[in-house]
Amino acid sequence: MYTIALVVLLGLVSSTITSFVLETVPAIKKVPVLKDTTKLYAVVAILIVWLTDTSVLGTFGIGATEQWIDVVGSGLAIAASSVVVEAVINYLDK
Repeated sequence: MYTIALVVLLGLVSSTITSFVLETVPAIKKVPVLKDTTKLYAVVAILIVWLTDTSVLGTFGIGATEQWIDVVGSGLAIAASSVVVEAVINYLDK
């Protein structure tokens, strides 16, 4: 239960940081790799996991042998869960 709350909180922080970066630095959309905002969102989520030293995958027993795999996997899990939540909310609004 706490892990889901952590994922939602980190997703919210990542979303806020992503929107702040896109508003303050509009030139970042010109970077070919980061044109798509979902890629930037995933990068921010990975950085948040790395900075806070959290492991979302480790709480489910999927911890990796290498730390960087756990950090990247946890960041991508946060980004993916946020996309799924947005899709469900959009579906329910119809």
